[in-house]
Amino acid sequence: MAETQHDWAAIAQHPKFKEIHRSKAGFLIGWWVFSTVFYFGLPFAAGYATEQTSFFNQKVIGVMPLLYLYALAQYGLCLIIALYYTYWANKTSDRLTDELLQDLNLK
Repeated sequence: MAETQHDWAAIAQHPKFKEIHRSKAGFLIGWWVFSTVFYFGLPFAAGYATEQTSFFNQKVIGVMPLLYLYALAQYGLCLIIALYYTYWANKTSDRLTDELLQDLNLK
């Protein structure tokens, strides 16, 4: 199979490519900031939940304190971000990539 040579510098300067990059960076940086704050909130919450009367020691389901639910929510957040990224990529990023490939006559 013969390799096709592309002018990657020209592709990187194409407005559609810049739009793809801008939208993907905005999406990923926004979710990264949110998930990092959410993740590091757990050790801070655990540090403040040392007293029986603290907010995170309140029992919410039977004898399970709120802090345990917050810890379990870390797993849920990973799943939610993964599912939302799949939805977003199919709706936005893939559409823009197809338009870029058509503009460059590569598809």
